[in-house]
Amino acid sequence: MQRVGKKLACLLVFMMLFTVIGCGGSGSQTGDQSGGQSDILTKDADVVVIGAGTAGMTAAIEAASEGAKVILLEKMGKVGGSSRFAEGVFGAESPLQKELGINISKMETLRKEMEFHNYRVSGPQWKALIDASGNNIQWLLDMGVKFAMVSSPGKGEKTWHVYDGFGDALFDQYLLPKAEELGVEVLVNTPGTELVMEDGRIVGVKASTPDKKELLINTKAAIIATGGFSDDPELVAELTTDDMTQVVNGGTPGHTGDGIKMARAVGAASNGWAIFSKIGLTLERHSVHSHINSAAAMEPSLWVNKFGERYVNEDVIFHYTRAANAVGTQPTTYSIIDSNLLNKMVNEGCYNGFGAYVLPGTKLVDLPAELEDALERGDENVFKADTLEELADKLGIDQDTLLATIDRYNEFCANGQDLDYGKEPQYLNEVKTGPFYAFHIKVLNLNSMGGIRVNIKNEVLNEDYQPIPGLYAAGMDCDGYTGDTYGLNIPGSCQGIALFTGRNSGINAVEYINSL
Repeated sequence: MQRVGKKLACLLVFMMLFTVIGCGGSGSQTGDQSGGQSDILTKDADVVVIGAGTAGMTAAIEAASEGAKVILLEKMGKVGGSSRFAEGVFGAESPLQKELGINISKMETLRKEMEFHNYRVSGPQWKALIDASGNNIQWLLDMGVKFAMVSSPGKGEKTWHVYDGFGDALFDQYLLPKAEELGVEVLVNTPGTELVMEDGRIVGVKASTPDKKELLINTKAAIIATGGFSDDPELVAELTTDDMTQVVNGGTPGHTGDGIKMARAVGAASNGWAIFSKIGLTLERHSVHSHINSAAAMEPSLWVNKFGERYVNEDVIFHYTRAANAVGTQPTTYSIIDSNLLNKMVNEGCYNGFGAYVLPGTKLVDLPAELEDALERGDENVFKADTLEELADKLGIDQDTLLATIDRYNEFCANGQDLDYGKEPQYLNEVKTGPFYAFHIKVLNLNSMGGIRVNIKNEVLNEDYQPIPGLYAAGMDCDGYTGDTYGLNIPGSCQGIALFTGRNSGINAVEYINSL
């Protein structure tokens, strides 16, 4: 009996110790109301930033710089998002422009932006962004960011401050190290899933950990910067008018409108429309760095639709986003060149190129090899034929229609005057010498823009235009910056919006916390 009693006592002590250890630990677990083992982890922060692109990263840096404890959530395996594809950022009256003698007026820039967007944007939001843009460039310079040039893609204004090393360098060399230096806790593979409200204000953010456990972060403010909804068909259908069969999403995957959905769940409103940042045209599955992509999609060659009809002045390509709009009006667009124009692009250089990736005037020396490789692989978007009749057959276009279109176009080229659409004479190149090439080109989208209504402080607004206390939105999730077309007439505005709204939301979130 004594032995049994001792064994029972030992067992009870062991069970008590097990219970204490199981309930104690690091304090990162909360109780399970069902009495079972809980998988809910907890953390505490002053500010939680959801999304680690340019907007989210700069928001985290600003909040941490003000002394806030910041947790930065990133859905993907590394920070940056589609901003890693960014070439440069907007700035007006910046230190670099002044050094280079580039005279860009803030007031004139604001006027042009408002007119470009047909006044379907927020004047106060755009004014605040433009007024702060020069200081934002200085902020990056103070962090050590290096710029390769101040320029313009196509025929826009010289507001485009091109990062030396593009977006990868921005994050890997500057933003991420700065955030870590300031003590920002960066959690990758950890998407935000839900906002927690209490008494009408933000008190927490739920997330999913890499091992699929639920993480509850108790916080005083949350900043949504999830990069939009390009990969969510329902939001695309609701908020845009684009035919997705003609659009190639060129940014990083995973933009499924998470932030917009979380905000809506706690009462956030939307202006009711959003757009894609259609940054030009593309030959699907070919890099923007490639010479074949520039030759096929970004030059003012002959374009025809699926019926063999020419439908636009092709030198619209120098205004990237307007060219995207034009191609978006057609079910299919083919660009057509002959061997003479191909050789001209290789030996003399291209007219347009692609932004800072392929500069205007670049000799497309890789084009022949890239073209041959595409044809050998059976690329369904690349066609070659010895005769125009054969080319028409390969494209599935009526021979007589295509030949009539090309004959008329060649007459314009010979006479130096486009009587149909007014293309500038220097871009009129005959389609006469075989072999001939055609390319099925599409609209290139980097990300969506819009979805959450905000004010000048980047506070998220409800249907009554009242702020939801403690909730902010930044970057591509914000309404107020776009009409129906992304404005590359003022280049770098996508990054400019992200940089401004990120910093702005971080600063205002801390100001809100300090007021509690």
